[in-house]
Amino acid sequence: MAPRRRSPSPPPASLPDDDDMLREILLRLPPRPSSLPRASLVCKRWRSLAADPQFRRRFRDHHGKPPFLGFFLEDYPSSPFVPILDRPDRIPGARFSMTLNKGNRIVDCRHGLVLFIRRRPRRRLLVWDPVARDQRRLIVPPELDNDQMLMFNGAVLRPASGQGHFQVALIAHARLSNHTRVFACLYSPETGIWSKINSLQLQSYMAMPEPSTLIGNSFCWLLKVPPDLQDVILEFDLDRQSLTVTELPPQVKARPFKLRIVPTEDGGLGIIHLSTFQGQLWKREPGSVWVHDGAIEFEELRSACKGDRYPLIVGFSEDSNAILVQTNSGVFMVYLRSMEFKKISNMGDFHLHYPFACFYPGAPDA
Repeated sequence: MAPRRRSPSPPPASLPDDDDMLREILLRLPPRPSSLPRASLVCKRWRSLAADPQFRRRFRDHHGKPPFLGFFLEDYPSSPFVPILDRPDRIPGARFSMTLNKGNRIVDCRHGLVLFIRRRPRRRLLVWDPVARDQRRLIVPPELDNDQMLMFNGAVLRPASGQGHFQVALIAHARLSNHTRVFACLYSPETGIWSKINSLQLQSYMAMPEPSTLIGNSFCWLLKVPPDLQDVILEFDLDRQSLTVTELPPQVKARPFKLRIVPTEDGGLGIIHLSTFQGQLWKREPGSVWVHDGAIEFEELRSACKGDRYPLIVGFSEDSNAILVQTNSGVFMVYLRSMEFKKISNMGDFHLHYPFACFYPGAPDA
């Protein structure tokens, strides 16, 4: 009788590579500044994986929203950085300090980049990456660098195309004999040149615009138009590179720093108008029709405040969808979706705040 042949054993199931498993574990660490540096201290293998540029890109993509590290102040001439995280994630203010040339002022902060403008003739812009310690100086188009231009502002963003790229929008206005003309253009380092200058005519002189808000693919600024200081929104569409002006609802008559452009729940154009400790929300619908979008009560914030100063909006965090309000008791961050709030500083003096959110790869001070 012929012996029975044993059937071959099935091949062992393939196991994932140990490094792949470790990457997946590291990927799920919280996106705090101390997470990867602390993991790197375990051993050389962990340090090598955590420092890999491809892994760091995956880490950013996995978490999506960067952590809020602190804010820059409009405090001429230094624009200091004020950290808000506790140790071991706290970034020392000196780590993000920079000496500015005379006349430079901060005008925007977004996607880990800070934008400064020198508003005097021989105007310049400075794009600063505080984490990479990289600076790019831009020359204002000569058509806009003259004594007729009375006001300058700008905005910066980092497109999704890459970590090292950025775009800068520049707006300026000139008061002519019987009207005001607004100018806007866009700079891209990929081409190294400014786009065609677009312009728009208004009938009256404009006050200085406040910092921009990015709505979709458009930069939006609040402007005050005399003689009655009516608020309007100037919108610069980055795709079409076109300028438009939208009037606000007639019911909205805001005092300075009581109004802010915010995105609606579906990403559209909206505003919040503060009146004492209450906020009225409005959203723009097709046809530039404004619709009341609800009210927010700030009673819990009122109980946390001392003194008689009503809240002033001094900043807006696009990443957190939160307004920064200043009171006699300090500065509070109010999240518009959850209506939760937290105190982020004891600062009593008025300053515009430019929130800074970024994935910080280095090791913060212990």
